[in-house]
Amino acid sequence: MTFQEIINQMGIELLVFAVCLFFGVRLIITRDVRILKKEHPEEIKHPKEYTLYAGMIILFLGASALIMGIISFFNPVAAVVEIVCSVVLMALMWKFIYEKYA
Repeated sequence: MTFQEIINQMGIELLVFAVCLFFGVRLIITRDVRILKKEHPEEIKHPKEYTLYAGMIILFLGASALIMGIISFFNPVAAVVEIVCSVVLMALMWKFIYEKYA
C-alpha cells in the first residue's frame, strides 16, 4: 500500500484529527473559555478546569477519528461502530464536565 492510497483512504480522518488536535491543544494551553462559550463566558464557574477537560475530550475525539481511519482498512463496519461509540462517549463526558464545572 502506497502513501497515496493511505491518504486517499484516511483523508477525512486525518483532517478531523488535525483540527481536533489544534483546538484541543489550544484549549489546554490557553485555557480561554471564550473558545467554547462566546456569549457570557463569565458564567462558567470553574473556567480553568472546564477548558482543560474540554480540551482533553476534543483530543479524545481526534484520536478516535484516527483510530477509525486505521480500522477502516480492515473492516468498514467496525470503523463506523467505533466512531459512533466514541461520539456517544464524548457526549457523555461533555455532559459530565459541563454539569461539574460550568
